[in-house]
Amino acid sequence: MLLTLSLLCLAPHPAPALELSQVSGTLSPGLRLPDLAGRQRSLEEFAGQVVLVTFWASWCTPCIEEMPTIRRLSEAMADQAFAVVGVNVGEGQRRVQAAAGRLGIAFPVLLDRDSAAFEAWGADVLPTAYVLDGIGRVRYIARGPLQWDRGDIIEALKHLAAEQTSRSE
Repeated sequence: MLLTLSLLCLAPHPAPALELSQVSGTLSPGLRLPDLAGRQRSLEEFAGQVVLVTFWASWCTPCIEEMPTIRRLSEAMADQAFAVVGVNVGEGQRRVQAAAGRLGIAFPVLLDRDSAAFEAWGADVLPTAYVLDGIGRVRYIARGPLQWDRGDIIEALKHLAAEQTSRSE
C-alpha cells in the first residue's frame, strides 16, 4: 500500500482538487486511532461540530503544501463549531511528530500506521480530505490538494457549521 501511495502522491504535478465535491451524506466509517501522545482518540469527541478529516503523509509534497491553507482555514473558522483532525498514513510517531512541529500543526494528528483507516474511508490518493457534519455524515470530499483558505470554501464550511449550531439550539 505504501508504494501505491508514494506513486499517487509523487506524480510530477498532481491535478489539484479544485472543488470540494458535495456527497450524499452517508455516515463516516469513524476513526479510533492513537494521537501523537499515544492516547486513543475518536471522532465522537467532535460531535456537534463540522470536522475536516485530512489524510496526509510527511513525504507527500502536496500534503505539506496544503497544510498552511488548512491552518488558515482553522483560524478563519475559530468562532465556529469546527475542528480539524489530521490522519497521518503509514508513518511512525517520531517522524510524524517532527513533521507536525515543522509545519506548526496545532490540531490533533492521529496515526494510521497500517493504512487501515485510509482504506476504510475509501481514500486512494494523498492528500484526501472529508468534511463531516455534526452527526458524522460525510458532506464533502477533496481528493488531492486543495487551497482550503479560499473564500468560497470558508463560506461553505461556515454555512455547514451554522446548520449544526441551529440544529443544536
